[in-house]
Amino acid sequence: MLTRAEARLLRVLRRRRIREAEGAFLVEGIRAVEDLLASPLGVRLLAWSSTLEDTDRGRALLGGARRRGIPLREISATELAEYADTEAPQGVVAVADVPRWSLDDLRTTASQAVVLVLDAVQDPGNFGTLVRTAEALGAAGVISLPGTVDAWNPKAVRAAMGSSFRLPVVSAAWDEAGPWLEREGFTVLASMVGAPPLAAGRPGKAALVLGNEGAGVGPDTRARADAEVGIPLRGRAESLNVTSAAAILLYELLR
Repeated sequence: MLTRAEARLLRVLRRRRIREAEGAFLVEGIRAVEDLLASPLGVRLLAWSSTLEDTDRGRALLGGARRRGIPLREISATELAEYADTEAPQGVVAVADVPRWSLDDLRTTASQAVVLVLDAVQDPGNFGTLVRTAEALGAAGVISLPGTVDAWNPKAVRAAMGSSFRLPVVSAAWDEAGPWLEREGFTVLASMVGAPPLAAGRPGKAALVLGNEGAGVGPDTRARADAEVGIPLRGRAESLNVTSAAAILLYELLR
């Protein structure tokens, strides 16, 4: 059974202000909680309904949580549905600590490294997919500029499919990120519609900036870019979704 404080926390963590104040976020679903338990992130509690014990996978998840000493709270399926952000939470919801990554946690020691920089990306599903894409293609991490959706929004966490538990995602303004990128030897590339494609002589270290879904890269970011890059479009479509553009450009930079 949940304590009153735990029930309140589960209920209010959908709000960004509360997540920032508490330093915690929600994780729901068997796959996501499995990835969480396999990560280095702290887990404050795990609430589950009896349906979780209906499968070997669910029982294994509970066993892993018990071995880690995570507080377990069995509740009804109806109560669990009240706390979950989806209609089918698969019998489990967890509260995890927001990781306190800094720019120095980005894995940039190799001679070739790419950091994905997100400038006012608003859709949490897009954000999570961008984090997942960055990890899949080998990026060193993600820098989230002001105006970008919260990395720990429940929809962003689901879309990242565990990648945000492993890949450093750092919130920083240009006043902090700009000097760090320059000191680390990064070339800042702003993705723009109509800009020339990546040149043959690509930088060893690149910070690839993707902008807002509607407005694109902001003027302040554009002013800080060393170059602008684009994707040649041969059809009638005027642009690509931000996640598609990121996948293509990251692949080109990291292959």
